[in-house]
Amino acid sequence: MILQKIARSIREQDWFVVVVELLVVVVGLVMAFQVDRWREAGNEREQEQNYLSRLTADIESDLPAIQFAIELQTIRLGMAKQLMAAVENPETAVEDPVLFLAAIDQAAFTYTPLLASHTFEDLRSTGNMRLIRNQELKAVLFDYYGFDQSQGQYRPLEFKTEFKHFELVAGVLNYDQVRLLQDEIGYVTDVRIDEIRKLRVDNLEVLLAAKRLAERPGVRDWLPQIRRMQIEQIMVHNRRIERAQAVLDILEK
Repeated sequence: MILQKIARSIREQDWFVVVVELLVVVVGLVMAFQVDRWREAGNEREQEQNYLSRLTADIESDLPAIQFAIELQTIRLGMAKQLMAAVENPETAVEDPVLFLAAIDQAAFTYTPLLASHTFEDLRSTGNMRLIRNQELKAVLFDYYGFDQSQGQYRPLEFKTEFKHFELVAGVLNYDQVRLLQDEIGYVTDVRIDEIRKLRVDNLEVLLAAKRLAERPGVRDWLPQIRRMQIEQIMVHNRRIERAQAVLDILEK
């Protein structure tokens, strides 16, 4: 309708009306465009808030998993130290006999928690990272998940270390001790450690196992490497905790 009026005004050379009608059209288009922009901006802010809530949930779920990893590696660091002491003096093995048996099997175990990265990967793969307006938050997110990804390069070395440990200690435990590990001890965790320590074992057989360990070629030189690896694992997990907390601190703001 308005275009017909403009065309008629042009034919009649009523330039004032033409200008007014054109201004009406332009203003209408600008207003419509702005309304669309406001609506789009509102949708984007809603999406951003949804992503921020999901990121918070992901990081908060990571923290207990990382803390569990620290507890596991702390126990295994203690195991490595226990084996080193037993190599120097086999009689120390009977001071904590059940845990000593577990240490022979588990001192070189490592554990890396699987982080909840679904939201971060969604942001990256869809291009929606642009919705996150806080540049500092973006930086700590890339630092957190990038650090975790960078540690993956060391997993083959950790597996190789575990396998070498199995080779060095193979045959140190006798048949009954291996069955005890498999059927009753299982994996030593912070929750079960006191319960595991109450299991009854033959201290003489534990002492004999400690002597076999001390006599095994290469073990004395090897155990400090296990100790060092567990120290490094704890350090890495603590760095994960620090990065996770840095993300949460910004999200909470």
